[in-house]
Amino acid sequence: MLNRCLILTGLIVALVIFPSCGGKPLMQKDTLLERNWGRSYESAKYNQMLNPYAGKNLEPVVGSDGQTAERAIEKYRKGASKKQQSKQYGIVAIESK
Repeated sequence: MLNRCLILTGLIVALVIFPSCGGKPLMQKDTLLERNWGRSYESAKYNQMLNPYAGKNLEPVVGSDGQTAERAIEKYRKGASKKQQSKQYGIVAIESK
């Protein structure tokens, strides 16, 4: 009787513990991230294969002059410095009355 009870208890414990070791639960569906895992890498690789000789083209980019590009870079730098200043964290002192 005791032997049968120990075997039954062991089977119940095994049925409870082992499915939880298998990763995600049986009823859980794939998330959007899991379904698209690696898709950006494959896309970048495919886009590079479309024109593998693009780096050998030494002609200048057409459509933007130097002054416009310089202004765009300055706007980018100013925006980046504002973001860095606003994300500084520190200990906040609480004043007591």
